[in-house]
Amino acid sequence: MKPKELEMVKESLKEVVTVEEIAEIESVIDEAKGKLLAEPSLGFWEGKTPCWEMFRCPNAVKNECPAFKYRALPCWEVEGTYCKLYDYGAKGDGTDICQYCRVYKRWGHGEPIELKLFGKGFNPVGK
Repeated sequence: MKPKELEMVKESLKEVVTVEEIAEIESVIDEAKGKLLAEPSLGFWEGKTPCWEMFRCPNAVKNECPAFKYRALPCWEVEGTYCKLYDYGAKGDGTDICQYCRVYKRWGHGEPIELKLFGKGFNPVGK
């Protein structure tokens, strides 16, 4: 961030004191992040309803999930997505859950599933 912009942000935040004001600012930031991240390139998801919307992922999950971060590929081709990690304690590299997933059924067209992006997923505690 440029020094002039940083100074403007600092000045704007000086008078923020209530929880409601902080929540409002957080909401505006989340909205702006979504626009910055989603608008330039949806990659594979262009013109489709992406997995994070179909499953209504909370922002905390969505913003950390590699399916959201690396949109050039469909979620079933990305290692370490939230869904893959929480498939009965999986390590995030299995695609069995994808075969039954409504997102894959909608957009995968029955094509064989092959992981193409590795090492970018969640880093779960204890795994």
